[in-house]
Amino acid sequence: MNNARFFPIERNRYFYGKLLTVRDFEIEQRYHCSKRELLNRLLHGAGVVCGLGVTASDESTLMIESGMALDYQGRELLVPEPVFRKLQMLDGQEELAGRKDAYLCLAYAEEDVEPVNATGAEMGAGRQFDLTRETCRLFLSTEPPEYQSLLEAAGEENVSVLYQSDDLILVLSAPSLTCAGEEFRVRVLVVKNEKTPPLRFSLEGENTFVESEQGRVRLEYRESPEEKRCVYTVDFPLRARALSDTAGQLFPSGGELNVELGSHHYKNYLSVDAGVFLCRDRESCEQRRRRTDGLDRHLLGREMPLYLAKLELIHSAGGVFVGAVTNLPFGQAVSHEEGRSAAGADQMTVTTSVRSLEYWQKPDVKAAYQPSTHGLHLDFGIPSPEQYDYSVAHGTVDLTMPGGIRVNSRIYSEEIAHGLGAGAVDVRLSVEFPDGEEPALLCGSSEVFKSKTSGVTPPWVEAAAVVYPQRGTMRIGLWLHDTVEGNRLRVHYFVQKPERDTDRILSQRRASVAVTPEFSRVKSRGKLQFQADVVGLEDKSVLWSVKEENGGDIDRNGLYQAPETPGTYEITAASGADESVRASAFVIVE
Repeated sequence: MNNARFFPIERNRYFYGKLLTVRDFEIEQRYHCSKRELLNRLLHGAGVVCGLGVTASDESTLMIESGMALDYQGRELLVPEPVFRKLQMLDGQEELAGRKDAYLCLAYAEEDVEPVNATGAEMGAGRQFDLTRETCRLFLSTEPPEYQSLLEAAGEENVSVLYQSDDLILVLSAPSLTCAGEEFRVRVLVVKNEKTPPLRFSLEGENTFVESEQGRVRLEYRESPEEKRCVYTVDFPLRARALSDTAGQLFPSGGELNVELGSHHYKNYLSVDAGVFLCRDRESCEQRRRRTDGLDRHLLGREMPLYLAKLELIHSAGGVFVGAVTNLPFGQAVSHEEGRSAAGADQMTVTTSVRSLEYWQKPDVKAAYQPSTHGLHLDFGIPSPEQYDYSVAHGTVDLTMPGGIRVNSRIYSEEIAHGLGAGAVDVRLSVEFPDGEEPALLCGSSEVFKSKTSGVTPPWVEAAAVVYPQRGTMRIGLWLHDTVEGNRLRVHYFVQKPERDTDRILSQRRASVAVTPEFSRVKSRGKLQFQADVVGLEDKSVLWSVKEENGGDIDRNGLYQAPETPGTYEITAASGADESVRASAFVIVE
């Protein structure tokens, strides 16, 4: 990208006796202007700073409010007072015939003012101008923006156009970096006309690094019939798997796009170039972003205008009139959030802590706000991974090979006990073969090593096992694809069996709730305080309830309010971590 406007950064070096010419004064101006414009672009970005709202004053006249904007070169665009312009007065109006919509654009402009006679100038250059006035130009464009350049200049990544027609445009963007195990968003820009039927679209494809069902990602959106916006974005939150330092594609095998606009249906399989790198944590993600964050990324779109409004056009009686007006359709506005923080606006301090829960407990979060310090503390309860204990057994079986031709022959062992008793087991087999002076074990397919460069010649065999869970036995078989030397083949088996699972742990856990008092009496409309003691659980919270519909009320702290109707009522306390762990107390209302 050509950044010649900014670089190299040069300034005048003054010394006694230096001859100052027009070139020197131009360098002086360019140095200060370029520095300011570069800082504007890098610190604030491009877009409307304030004002510049567009409304239809009448059916053929637009009113543009006063305001200021920064263009993509960091130059200030200033409209000092409201401007009224008829469509026929704007540049580009000749292109409106037959168009459904157009864009009102704003761009930087200069004009020379105060003409003077230049004495001593070269022949033909005797008339010059004293001043150059910085201004801006309003014009109409019937061509939509180059969406990839527009969104990339706004900081979006992995931009690709999914669908484009006269009535609808869909543009996808996704971050190039995200943290493993954390949520990230995929965004789709929707551009349509006011009279476009309600939209429904979906994009689906295989994915290996996003948490999803059956390894597929589906982005689906249905527009409400009341939706009146013509340009908006739709965010799809996705969560990355816990894979560290892994690169992948959002849709590595392409995606299936389905679009419905009223009775119109469109289906296509398209490739989506959206590469995402999963960093192991936020610090690693930030370090990688800094390494790849160059100037070019922040100086994109140097010649791009600002799109102040999208205009719906009405053609009638040979003329063109303004219908609906959508302000800042592509969100080209400068954010003021950083400025507010720097100015000392109230900031909330957020702190977090994490506590470990049992793997069978539900995750939860508790929030505590401290008004005096304007601080919010979030305490997250995260279940620990489910644990299993395994019993493991190992043994060998010698299988005698048949005589004669052995190609494509099969041999089987007798039924043998694997040693772990009855129940389902996982069996892995390996075939022993000589490799030099030491024996080696073949695990998997020997086809992998059928190469001159491997240096290993395992036998061409396949092994399998049949398990009989009720008897705790199994049979092992071999399939000889080619001739194998010798009379016997030794097969090693490795068997493992889950010895402890979730159900067994839960059945052995001693969790209980005790409520006091267990039995009590109280007057009608009287109050009684109950206490609950949770044993065997880290979470001591309790959920209180009254079993009978008209049996009174009990708050979260166990304070019971008796009803007016006498009777016997049951008070229940359930564990906040596991509602199946509960206890009851009874109260007699007199």
